[in-house]
Amino acid sequence: MVLAMTRPWKHPRTSVYYLRQRVPADLVTAVGKKEVKVSLGTKDPAEAKRRHLVALQKLQDQWSLARAAPEPLTQKQIFALAGEAYREWVEQHDEHPGEPELWQALINRNRREIERDPVRWFGSSVDTLLARHKLKTDEDSRKQLILAVADAIQQGSKVSLRKAQGDYSPDPRANRFPPLEPQKQGDRVGLLDLFRLWERDHLAEGKSQRTVEDFRQKIEDFIRFLGHDDATRVTQRNVADYVEHLRHERNLAARTVGAKYLATLRTIYRTGISKIVVKEDPTEHVKVRQSKPVRERPKGFTDDEAAAILRCTLRDPSTLGGMSELNKLAIRWVPWMCAYTGARAGEITQLRREDFISERGIECVRISPEAGTVKTRKYRLVPLHPHLIEMGLLDFVRSRPAGPLFYRSSGRKTRPGYNPWDSVTGKVSEWVRKVAKVKDPRVQPNHGWRHRFKTIARDVDIPQRYMDAIQGHEDGSASADYGENTVRALHREIQKLPRYLLREEADR
Repeated sequence: MVLAMTRPWKHPRTSVYYLRQRVPADLVTAVGKKEVKVSLGTKDPAEAKRRHLVALQKLQDQWSLARAAPEPLTQKQIFALAGEAYREWVEQHDEHPGEPELWQALINRNRREIERDPVRWFGSSVDTLLARHKLKTDEDSRKQLILAVADAIQQGSKVSLRKAQGDYSPDPRANRFPPLEPQKQGDRVGLLDLFRLWERDHLAEGKSQRTVEDFRQKIEDFIRFLGHDDATRVTQRNVADYVEHLRHERNLAARTVGAKYLATLRTIYRTGISKIVVKEDPTEHVKVRQSKPVRERPKGFTDDEAAAILRCTLRDPSTLGGMSELNKLAIRWVPWMCAYTGARAGEITQLRREDFISERGIECVRISPEAGTVKTRKYRLVPLHPHLIEMGLLDFVRSRPAGPLFYRSSGRKTRPGYNPWDSVTGKVSEWVRKVAKVKDPRVQPNHGWRHRFKTIARDVDIPQRYMDAIQGHEDGSASADYGENTVRALHREIQKLPRYLLREEADR
């Protein structure tokens, strides 16, 4: 549903912040477009963040209402809602009712419109009233409510007319409206309601929007399988059947089903239980049998694979054909930086010129959530291996304009969970497979460096705590949060890594 990050989007020209959301696939036809963009009416980042949360919740409520099945209103509900419209109308003009002539003109106009087309005249106000109470009703109930609201507004206008004439005596007919009672829906809670409770906490902690989109897709897939979205009706049998469907009809891997689909359902139900929204977790006893994976080779690159990739980075860029210059630069430098830092490829492709700094006389790269995404959500400084500096990495960085090194920033994102550096990472992956010819599917074309880094670091006796600090790994221990791994200590350790000495400088 959400377009890009669930954060205010700043318009590149006006600097006004916006809410930008992708319309859920099942609502595109009803909404009539694939994206919703709403101005937050401010240029202040803090105020934009506050308004964004309000606007986001309002939009999500609208989408929940759009998915709900229409239910008829009782007569009592109709007149209770009309009473709310009456009270709001009267209170709105209580202090300064204005001129009597204006009220008389409005009463006359309302009378004509009620006779001519009350739906056109009062329909939007009634729809707003229904949406406020998260009610979706059938057309007959809506028409009855429109007539009741029209009559209530006329009654309220006559009260305001008397006030404008100086008569503030109570309206003798005000008590005809019954109190508005909550919609009697039992304990029904939608699966997407549970999802939104989890999403709100997840994003409030500054975590990944990509995870939100992944969760949403899996919840919507489960809803399609069930044929309804009532979280309180879901049984353990439903969940077990869904798991079987994923495994044996859609042929998904056991790990994918357990660690992604089932884990998503389990997470939102546990969120619902923690917030006293649902009482039971139907996923609790459902398990996915997973056999131990067969390991036929290391997860990291072999010596030959690493050498093949690094040799190919030194080829004449013209051999890469029509590829963009920025992608060519990424192919030149990203593998080398991954090899000597063990960083995630996306952490390298998102780097900016300003992320290369000198700390205590040591040249470092700063890997920070400020530049894009970092899995641990913590910045880290990684000293540059001397070989990278000798190869001219810093000269390349200084030759670039401020901002991203490997992509052009447009100031906006184009789809949920998408980051511009992801495209660069993908190009490097394709290049590793097609040009460097590292085609073994058992090793990932970028992530293989991360595994290899650990292997080489162990060979040269880099302690585990320094490996983790350099790579941005966390072991979950309390002791890991005590003290700092200084740049000097990390520099000392990273220099232990042997240089990649290639048999030939480049393939011609």
